[in-house]
Amino acid sequence: MTIDFSTKPKITLHLDPVHEAYCRYIFSTPGQQREIVISRYHDIGKLIHSNVLAKDLPVRRPFLEHPVTFILPVNPDNQHAITRHFLYCTKWGEQKIRDGIEYEFKSWVRRRFEIGYKNKLDQKEIVEAILRGLSLRENAINFDTIKKIDYRNRRRIEEMRFKSLLSD
Repeated sequence: MTIDFSTKPKITLHLDPVHEAYCRYIFSTPGQQREIVISRYHDIGKLIHSNVLAKDLPVRRPFLEHPVTFILPVNPDNQHAITRHFLYCTKWGEQKIRDGIEYEFKSWVRRRFEIGYKNKLDQKEIVEAILRGLSLRENAINFDTIKKIDYRNRRRIEEMRFKSLLSD
């Protein structure tokens, strides 16, 4: 059974496939559902909701390479604005949203690696588990995206250790 979201307030943004998969995971979006229904109970939902603007006339949108549609929550405070106006997001607002999602995603991945290493898993097993958990195809791009986060985190930790060794 598919839900009809055609009358719901929505905003469409460009997101990388890995970040889209993370948002689908965070908001428990069924695999067959195209739209992601956000909630203001999660920081990403608050970030998206806070960067959406309303206008009386439609705003012309550029072509989006990888469009992702978010369904916005309606409450008594925003009901009039988002149900009776055209919704859009500035380029700066979209960049803030993408940056916020990337930050949340990297933090989430770092935590998965901490848990995985604590459970004596190797990097490949952790990356594969993350990709499987996010329902992402295991291809070189997705695999490397996750692996780079771990590499950069390990590098940062090594640099901090080195600095502490020199400070004495």
